[in-house]
Amino acid sequence: MRKFSLSVCLLAVACSSALAQSSKATAAITTVSVAGCSTNSTVSILPCVTDWVNVTQPLTVKTSNSTSLFVNTSLVTGLYTSTQVKGNDTGATSSAIASAAVSIRVVLDGVVYAFPDTAGAGVTFDARVQTLTANLGNIFTATCAASPTTCTLTPEQITLALDTSSAHSFDFILLNVGAGTHTVQVQAQTASTSTGSTGGVAISKALYGLGSVTIDVVRLVHDFSF
Repeated sequence: MRKFSLSVCLLAVACSSALAQSSKATAAITTVSVAGCSTNSTVSILPCVTDWVNVTQPLTVKTSNSTSLFVNTSLVTGLYTSTQVKGNDTGATSSAIASAAVSIRVVLDGVVYAFPDTAGAGVTFDARVQTLTANLGNIFTATCAASPTTCTLTPEQITLALDTSSAHSFDFILLNVGAGTHTVQVQAQTASTSTGSTGGVAISKALYGLGSVTIDVVRLVHDFSF
């Protein structure tokens, strides 16, 4: 019985040691200030696109040979779009288009190649295109009925505004990063475009806030590929 007890004890210690060595992960939470693009236009304009911004502090992880990284990142994003069209006495169509988007990407040691975003264009966390078009005349008021010769018509007007906020998450995979100490950063980019014509007015905003990232060091099956 004593030998059996000793064997169980040694096995438990070995298992505990193996788990401690194979357990490699890191995590961080960011409380970045709300940032992003904002446009307001009554005519066609170039879109607002921000540079890629680090939304987390650099995370350091040490790896051995033949290991890969699973990077899970979550971020609260918000989009605001407002479109307004106005009637006129020419019969022309009034239109307004507002679009906004937030994208995320992962950078390893200053290089972007996390799957599936191998080109570094980013993964879309939030996107919206809002289009409002109308062909409106003028409002005929009681004053016009009483005195048609001195009548002043008021343009009709329609406004549509949307404001949403949500949290999103995505898993990036970095294959065979090699042995050594690596630095991982999560970056965000916002974009917005506003276009108005014939009295149309568009406003768009894209922003992000609280976020988190978790990195797991994993050893995938031999010859794993996508």
